[in-house]
Amino acid sequence: MDANPAHPRRTALALAGLALAAALAYANSFDAPFCFDDLHSIADNPALRDLRDWRALLVPPTADGATVGGRPLLHVSLALNHALSGPAVWSYHAANLVIHLLAALALFGVAHRTLQRTPLAPHAFPAAWFTAQLWALHPLQTESVTYVVQRAESLCGLLYLAALYGFLRGSGSGSDRGGRAWLAASVAAAWLGAATKEVMATAPLVILLHDRAFVAGSFRAAWRARRGYYLALAGTWLLLGALVLSTSGRGGTAGLATGLSPWAYLASQPLALVHYLRLIVWPFPLLLDHGGSLAYAGPAQALACSALAAALVAGTLAALVRAPRIGWVAAWFVLILAPSSSLVPLLDTVFEHRLYLPLAAPVGGLVVVLLARLGPRSLPVLTLLALAAGGLTFARNATYRDAAGLWRDNARHQPANPRVRFELGNVLLRQGRALEAATEFRQAITLRPEYIEARHNLGAALLRAGALMDAVVAFEAALRLRPLARTHFALATTYAALGRVDDALAQYESTLGLDPEDLDARNNRANILLQKGQAAAALAEYEAVLRRQPGHLDARLNAASALISLGRAEQAVTLADAAVRLRADYAPAHWKLGDALLESHRPADAIPSYEAALRLEPSLAAARHNHA
Repeated sequence: MDANPAHPRRTALALAGLALAAALAYANSFDAPFCFDDLHSIADNPALRDLRDWRALLVPPTADGATVGGRPLLHVSLALNHALSGPAVWSYHAANLVIHLLAALALFGVAHRTLQRTPLAPHAFPAAWFTAQLWALHPLQTESVTYVVQRAESLCGLLYLAALYGFLRGSGSGSDRGGRAWLAASVAAAWLGAATKEVMATAPLVILLHDRAFVAGSFRAAWRARRGYYLALAGTWLLLGALVLSTSGRGGTAGLATGLSPWAYLASQPLALVHYLRLIVWPFPLLLDHGGSLAYAGPAQALACSALAAALVAGTLAALVRAPRIGWVAAWFVLILAPSSSLVPLLDTVFEHRLYLPLAAPVGGLVVVLLARLGPRSLPVLTLLALAAGGLTFARNATYRDAAGLWRDNARHQPANPRVRFELGNVLLRQGRALEAATEFRQAITLRPEYIEARHNLGAALLRAGALMDAVVAFEAALRLRPLARTHFALATTYAALGRVDDALAQYESTLGLDPEDLDARNNRANILLQKGQAAAALAEYEAVLRRQPGHLDARLNAASALISLGRAEQAVTLADAAVRLRADYAPAHWKLGDALLESHRPADAIPSYEAALRLEPSLAAARHNHA
């Protein structure tokens, strides 16, 4: 490859080859199910389901650990996928792969134009091509591509690279108009990136350092030439600040909401940094969840890691002064990692997706050194590295295709990580394997006795398996740790299944004491009142639910039952008929309408309703009996 290929077709073919290699490495990822934070952020996120509700799209949810909070562009992109394929995962993976391919092409453009400004210009094209190829194929990138919601990282990475590329084109444009257009595009990309993920906060500094090292020659000259541009870039910090404040600690996973002090978190990051460096060189094992902290041999190793991290930071600062171009490459790695590796506490000290953009620095450095030292003799070595990286990525993507297998693989490498056991239990529970799930939840509790969520989900698994008394024990143990509305609700459901209606009623009361807006708890409490013969009190509860949520189908049907008990069958007909109109494919609605018509002494009108119920759900024995 030449620095400036004579034929555009040769350039197009080279870039097509880059994209094709990455597409092949991710070809087996399109049926990988949602996992981990995907569930809160995508599968169980109602705010994604209506493109017309712009407020819900632009103010994403932050509760329950949703990764989309404070990231409106990410949220909108996921909503577009939902509009295209609903809960089917293929479109989400296709979009993630396209974003990754575009980011690789943008990295090629950045690397190529940067190297053309250096003595390495003769090697600029092959160096940029192999940098982008190795970066795109490195197995560390799978977490940002195959783990759907980490599109936050890859989409922000694409926009980050687009902002830098726009600067490179704008600062080197032959016309003032063309230069201003590219710089405006750069600013637009930076603002969009700020609406995607917080790592974009470093872009103005990285671009300014690039300007000083490769274009203007000094900070003063850069500021004098492009003052308005840098002020526009700095404006992204205001947007980022507003979005970060809107998340209120991102559901307890960031900032002081984590319960970690900034200094304690900062002290953990040298260990994380060394772990990252090892994964860049030897990407095994790759894990979805590395746990809240890393286990190392002891104080001596922690001290060594701290010394290495300090040396890296000091070396970067020294290089920025004495060799600005080398310093910029090092600063790319250090600065982009800084938002997740400094004083701002995050619940997890390590995540592989945080290396998405920083990885370009060590990969590019390796490629440039090999080409500068060996020239064309380095090409077979770089090709073998790319093939190996692609093969490892393909293998890692195969692990993602089985949600239970993904967590089992994680557990093999981290048997003492309670959250891994918890997440594996959640997957098994969703698959209907309740007893296996209960085993995993018990393992998580053994590893962390105060793990409230695991105790709650153990109760849910035992309830699903029919082990009602064991479920009561699990829920009560969770409530002793912390009274949560959902646990009171689950315990009430268990008591009701056991026939202990007074205990169930007390638990529904506790649920509503903690969450007065829990309409399902209010509806279920009313069901018990109706069961105890207190139809008038039950009806008042159902009506309270329907005032808040007119579409609450169960409350509407249960209110019809209460009206029948009170001898007000004609009113019950009106309610049940409205329920049928709300959802014509719901067999219990037709059944209840038949009951109401029958109680209104209109058996001929009741027969079609019972027949409709039986067509929809032949197992409705009560409807069959009344129809007969």
